[in-house]
Amino acid sequence: MKLLILSLLIFVTTLFGFSDDKITMQWLEKQPKSFAKDFYIWRYLNKNITAEESNKALSQVRYLNNQILYRYIDKSKDVNLQEYKKCMRSSTKNLLNKEAYCIEAGLSTYEATKLSKVNLRKIIKKSKKEYAEFSKILKILESDTPFKILEKSSKEVFFDTFNECGGAYRVKNFNHYFSGKLLTKLKKDKKFRQTIKLIVTNLNMRKAQISLLKLNPEGLDYKSTFHLAINAIRHNKEQLALVYLENAYNKAYYQMQKDNIVFWQYQLTKDKKYLTLLSQSWDVNIYSLYANDMLGTKHKNIVYTLKQNKNVVSNYDIKDPFSWLKILSESKKMDDKKLNKYQNMFTTKETLGHLAFVKERYHRYKKSYFVMPYENYLEGRSVHRKSLVYAIGRQESRFIPTSISSAYALGTMQIMPFLSRAIAKELKEPYYIDEQFDAQTNLKYANHHLNYLEKNLKNPLFVAYAYNGGIGFTKRLLKGSLFKKGKYEPFLSMELIPYDETKKYGKKVLANYFVYNNYMNKKNNTEFKTLINSIDN
Repeated sequence: MKLLILSLLIFVTTLFGFSDDKITMQWLEKQPKSFAKDFYIWRYLNKNITAEESNKALSQVRYLNNQILYRYIDKSKDVNLQEYKKCMRSSTKNLLNKEAYCIEAGLSTYEATKLSKVNLRKIIKKSKKEYAEFSKILKILESDTPFKILEKSSKEVFFDTFNECGGAYRVKNFNHYFSGKLLTKLKKDKKFRQTIKLIVTNLNMRKAQISLLKLNPEGLDYKSTFHLAINAIRHNKEQLALVYLENAYNKAYYQMQKDNIVFWQYQLTKDKKYLTLLSQSWDVNIYSLYANDMLGTKHKNIVYTLKQNKNVVSNYDIKDPFSWLKILSESKKMDDKKLNKYQNMFTTKETLGHLAFVKERYHRYKKSYFVMPYENYLEGRSVHRKSLVYAIGRQESRFIPTSISSAYALGTMQIMPFLSRAIAKELKEPYYIDEQFDAQTNLKYANHHLNYLEKNLKNPLFVAYAYNGGIGFTKRLLKGSLFKKGKYEPFLSMELIPYDETKKYGKKVLANYFVYNNYMNKKNNTEFKTLINSIDN
């Protein structure tokens, strides 16, 4: 058995040129600050190293998350940090018996809403001198009339309470009409953007939503102004919504943002000039695809095939995450010389995604490449499943097998370590984290996960939500009032997803799915409106 394990370790190290033994301080110091480097620092901190070595590693981190912080603390000899970690990881019940500094560090506003008034008073008594701001939040939660105290509090206390208390508590205690004076006080603070989103995307915050209908959009950013427009639509104030949409359009930067606004202008007015404008967008998104479908035209910027220079033998290391980081940096400004260099570098089937990425940069994203690498790893799969895998893979990593996210999601399909470890256990396979950089393994694990998701969810959009935000989140979402039959559906529900990343992700994957599915299903093309009409809860 020992010999077998040793053989497997040698195989993995040979395949990927890597093992934890190779993650040394000397090696780390040579790598650029990046999420990829953070991932290897996280692993380095799990080795048998000294406190001094852990300090040196921490100084090289780009983004300090709890994953790195907790491992660093474990290696540190700092008593205060050790105590801090205990506070952060203590249960709410255990925190009640701790000192004020520990309670303040470990107790979130959301967790505090679950406490009884008796326990809140105990904590307030402990913390009112040293942690005055924290104490003020707790006094609001302890009060019989929390909103009355909230609206009189400072902006800082307001946002730290309202924005962090959780949806159920917010609906029960803060669904009140906001006075003009309160809105004026809050409006200039950037944290008000989150407040607006939380009000608009929670269907039960009706009183607060009505208050927002009187809000002037001047001084607000694109996102907040767009949320105000969606709020007005939900409350049947179409003319007001058009005012907000026009204002949001002038603030929008990205083409998809502009297309999103134009789409709603068309929905509210049915003026075909908006549909025509939308059909001419260079960006491939659900709105431009919708417009082309309605007008019977085709999107002009979609490219399916990409010719590679197979005559050149490249020495590009597809297994090295830092090789791709170098390309990412160099390709920010593209020219003919760089394009030629990359065409002679990305010459294999495995680097089709790499070449598509740099070519899109070369064309300043006016061309969208929907390439299909790793076809041999998807052999035997249905057109639907292939379309779904490609739709997700394109959004997750652009098919770069060594992609590493800030949360350490890995590979072509960006699978989190906790999930890939669980899948390996279900498949009864030995687990090596670096195998996730192998596209074949990563795709196998992704398909295993998609099998589970598709047993519970029937539409590519909902699967996308679950892939990004988790199946628990998606099930809770669908238990509510979203995605029911009604005016402007399912588009209106798609705007009310509470997590910005998941909302955007779902739209992107849905567009990708439509493009791939129609390309692989040439004899039986699906109209975009047919795909959209299939989205109901």
